Amino acid sequence: MDPLLPAMAPVDDPYSFSELPEDALNATWGALRTHSLHWHPGADLDDLLRRWPLSGGGDHDTAALVTVPSRAVEAADVLARHGFAPLLVTAARLPGRGYDGRSTVKIRPLTPEHLDVAVELNLDTARFDSRFGMVTARPSSAVRLRELITSLLERPEPCGWLAERDGEVVGFLYYDLPGHSDWIATRTSVRPVAYLGLLGVREDARGGGIGAALTDHAHERLDDAGVGVTLLHHALPNPLSTPFWYSHGYRPLWTTWQRRPAR
Repeated sequence: MDPLLPAMAPVDDPYSFSELPEDALNATWGALRTHSLHWHPGADLDDLLRRWPLSGGGDHDTAALVTVPSRAVEAADVLARHGFAPLLVTAARLPGRGYDGRSTVKIRPLTPEHLDVAVELNLDTARFDSRFGMVTARPSSAVRLRELITSLLERPEPCGWLAERDGEVVGFLYYDLPGHSDWIATRTSVRPVAYLGLLGVREDARGGGIGAALTDHAHERLDDAGVGVTLLHHALPNPLSTPFWYSHGYRPLWTTWQRRPAR
């Protein structure tokens, strides 16, 4: 197993269920009604999947999720035979990995005057990612993303960054520093943890080093802050993000398999 993984143990009940209102922020990142199965080393995954009490037949807003270490290759065949697809990866980067260093794009901190363009870049990224099975762009997504990005402006240290080309904003990145990233810190044994929440580049500016410049800038600041590991999520089927992140020092740590509808 990957040495970056935390200790994993069985739980009394491996099955859980959660439901979100349609206008919640997290409703953008998946189905509204989610069944989750807790995996641990030594689990009889085939038996757990067969005994799983699922609802939502025919309901596309119901999903069954199983998250396993990306190196747990023995689970892949079992999940595939039960109709699951690997759609989301939690990837990890250790300090000093994956610098590009070739771009001269101007990077500046997020400010209130650029809130609209930052929201639009985030929304465009969500819409693009919705093609790959996990993300669901909803009518409320723009409002919720605006609230999220506005909250970044209230943090004591800059954590949102804009890329400018010829005076126009063409890219946006934000991350959660330790303290704001506690919700995902249990996914690794390394401390402290940062979470890279978004990298969005305007469609007509892709391929010109914008994403690399933002990523280099973020990595430099995170390394200087003493972050032990940076985590992010990316859509595994996305032909743009998957090779990009691994060329910038990330490696897959966890893979989330989904069946949607759940049953």
